[in-house]
Amino acid sequence: MWNRIRPLVATLLDKQNNVSVKRIAILASPHLWWWNFPTSKHLIQPLAAAASEIPYTDEVGTSMVDTLLQIAFGSSMRLFIPPDMWLWLNKRPSLPPVCWGRYLAGHADILQTVRALGDIETLKSFLLLVWSEWTGPYSHGLDEMHTAIREDLGEIWMWRHRGDLLRHLDHVLGQLDLGLEHLRQHDPDIDEGDIQRRKDQYGTLRETLLEMLIREPLRLTTSFCLLILIGRHKVPLDIYVCNSSPVSVGACLGYLLSDQVFTP
Repeated sequence: MWNRIRPLVATLLDKQNNVSVKRIAILASPHLWWWNFPTSKHLIQPLAAAASEIPYTDEVGTSMVDTLLQIAFGSSMRLFIPPDMWLWLNKRPSLPPVCWGRYLAGHADILQTVRALGDIETLKSFLLLVWSEWTGPYSHGLDEMHTAIREDLGEIWMWRHRGDLLRHLDHVLGQLDLGLEHLRQHDPDIDEGDIQRRKDQYGTLRETLLEMLIREPLRLTTSFCLLILIGRHKVPLDIYVCNSSPVSVGACLGYLLSDQVFTP
């Protein structure tokens, strides 16, 4: 079917068409098998261009993110994604329980592509969209997520990003705790094995985030002490400086997770 309707999609995305026609193509785009038809790579640029002309709605955002992740699954298609198209992730639209894009995004190579963009906000948005009670990452994708947390989100100043991710994981795990009967109202194919597997996967990611956050007070204290030592060496030699009494410096994990700006 895709081979038959592909020319029609190209026609709908033509730059000469009005916005309402292009919107039809975008809303239909998640239902097309992009990742299974690499010969359709020439449609990616027109899709991105059409989406930039349409007033944003959550429905349009959902369609674009779902489609983007499906396109990214095809290695031969991924190379043709314009860098600006990845910014749709930052809209963070709500994705449906059954979502092909989110399901396919659990592969490591897609996350590697997002990491290569070098934009922390886009990386965080990707994780917030992909981490869901409705899907779980593949084993190699899970390893890549742990690596991203430690390497890309490991700097001291990124504690707020880690806090956002931790709160999101708590929400996902809370939804999984509601049980099979609740989740089957939206996804009839889910089973107990799926729930337990996702609990284990997201539980390990939560542990990694907690590990980074618990180490934060010590790292902040160390940095603070280093600043004091560096400042002391800059004091003119004709001024005598004596050592002060030891002062304990600490930070509360709960405060690090709050919405307030942390001040050591």
